[in-house]
Amino acid sequence: MFPLYDENPRATRPYVNYVLIAVNFGVFMWEVIATGFFTNEEAVVRIFIDHGFVPVKFLESGPLRIEAYSSILSSIFMHGGIIHLLGNMLFLWVFGDNIEDRFGHGKYLGIYLFWGFFASMAHLVWVMSVGGNQLLIPAVGASGAISGVLGAYLLMFPRAKVITLLFFFFITTTRIPAFAYLIIWFIFQLFSASFGAGGDVAYLAHIGGFAIGAVFGALYRSLIKVRLKLASVPTKRSEQKTLEPRRMEQVVRPLRMEGITADKYVEILVEMPGVSERSIVINVSDNIVFIDAVTEDGYKKYGGKAILRVKVKKEPEFTHYLNGVLRIRLSRV
Repeated sequence: MFPLYDENPRATRPYVNYVLIAVNFGVFMWEVIATGFFTNEEAVVRIFIDHGFVPVKFLESGPLRIEAYSSILSSIFMHGGIIHLLGNMLFLWVFGDNIEDRFGHGKYLGIYLFWGFFASMAHLVWVMSVGGNQLLIPAVGASGAISGVLGAYLLMFPRAKVITLLFFFFITTTRIPAFAYLIIWFIFQLFSASFGAGGDVAYLAHIGGFAIGAVFGALYRSLIKVRLKLASVPTKRSEQKTLEPRRMEQVVRPLRMEGITADKYVEILVEMPGVSERSIVINVSDNIVFIDAVTEDGYKKYGGKAILRVKVKKEPEFTHYLNGVLRIRLSRV
């Protein structure tokens, strides 16, 4: 079950995500050259021990020395093979851009590296509990940090759709809600860790990264959530007198909304299924956003307003309507 892309528009170009992917490929090319396409076994062992995260080396060097953390940083960008690299970069490409869009370029880079560090610590706790040769085996790969991206995505974009390639008795693609896709992925990590599947995979790093990413996603939603005051917009009495009897019976449904505010913009998500994008009317006045959906024959199906805590520009930065959910991004004044 491989993600191909997600239906989740963004307003900014994910430069940091591009750089992270490029650095991962660049480091892998260095590995290939240094090890003779991984044919020189001695060189492979040396490069992974010198630059990978080796738990026993971390414990021996002490947590207060820079050398202990430099190996964690380098290990986040190293991979054990081309399949390992391509799989990780696919997930980073699909899910990382929207996380960067929400957090901002600089914060995303710092948080991504922190997720990688936390995932390494989760792996360290596991190998310390197991002991034996596990303490001597280098851990490499970006999957711990990328697991943090997935955990944050689950909390921040649960309703986004992920176009997924499925392999059963045939090959097909399907659209899966992000919350379903990522929960299935996480359950697989738990199952694999519990039953020891794939002994060369650091599943506890995946689990730890996903958990801390989910914490960041939850904190993001709770700290910057906009309090929206919802109100239906009924037809005025003066207008009702001129309407036909059938039109007077129309029911204007109130809107269900939620929103977030960032340093430079406010974003509102509105549930309004059963309408077309061209029937949606958005008007902005200072800190009030009026949202209506009017059918071609003049009936108002939805009506409501969001009263924001900040002033925004009158023209939305972008709007996107998909699967009954309207997404509006407004630049702050």
